[in-house]
Amino acid sequence: MHPLENLIQSALREDAVHDDVTTALLGDKRFQAATAQLVAKQAGVFSGVEFVAAFQTVWGPGTRFTCLKREGAELAKGDVIVTMEGAAGDILRAERTLINGLSHACGVATLTRRFVERVDGLNVSVLATRKTLPGLRDLELPAVAAGGGKIHRRSLSDGILIKENHQYWLSSEKILQNAKTMRSPLHRIEIEIQTLAEIEPALAQGPDVLLLDNFSVDDLLKAVRQIDGRALTEASGGVNLETVRAIAETGVNAVSVGALTHSVTALDISLDFVGSL
Repeated sequence: MHPLENLIQSALREDAVHDDVTTALLGDKRFQAATAQLVAKQAGVFSGVEFVAAFQTVWGPGTRFTCLKREGAELAKGDVIVTMEGAAGDILRAERTLINGLSHACGVATLTRRFVERVDGLNVSVLATRKTLPGLRDLELPAVAAGGGKIHRRSLSDGILIKENHQYWLSSEKILQNAKTMRSPLHRIEIEIQTLAEIEPALAQGPDVLLLDNFSVDDLLKAVRQIDGRALTEASGGVNLETVRAIAETGVNAVSVGALTHSVTALDISLDFVGSL
């Protein structure tokens, strides 16, 4: 089963779609054949091809959901995103759950695209983090990719990131020694540092990546020059649409942005029935 199917099943249970007391008031009208469309009420970037396909699988063949946009497509206000064909009552029951998922995914893709556009022409990656909303990672991370961003780590098993709180318990040097002994050769090792003075001691341990946490732009410039290609560099902290260009211009290899997933505004999407009764 696709992870999105589990997410959708949970959302449909949460919405109690099989006990829609309002739609039941329509009587026999709820069984009438109908066509509806989901319409973008504002410009943005589309994400949701896999979500719509998973929704179709979970909902079943009684209603047909057709996605009209490719992943990552630019949306204009008024664009039709999805068409729905089936019984009027079924469309009404599915409406909110489907829109909730799509509007959030499109919001993530839209915000990511705006960050990517701000660093256009620079050799830097815009990274999403694990700061996803609980249960929505399988919806949000594909949306980041649709917007042109990349993924730092999908989970704790994807790579070794020695952060400040790990170093509270054991020195980064000792942790790195353990990592080189036990890690998969496919795992990069990244060490978080917070001052320029930590650069040389960290580099002496041979990490693949240095995470420059909450550095000022001036200190990022100094850090990139000092590191001089001896490790990849990632900037984190204080990154927003106003600051990301200046941060990227320091020469870091990547900029991580938690806001891509944890603080996104949903894209406005509405459902309209089409045709005459």
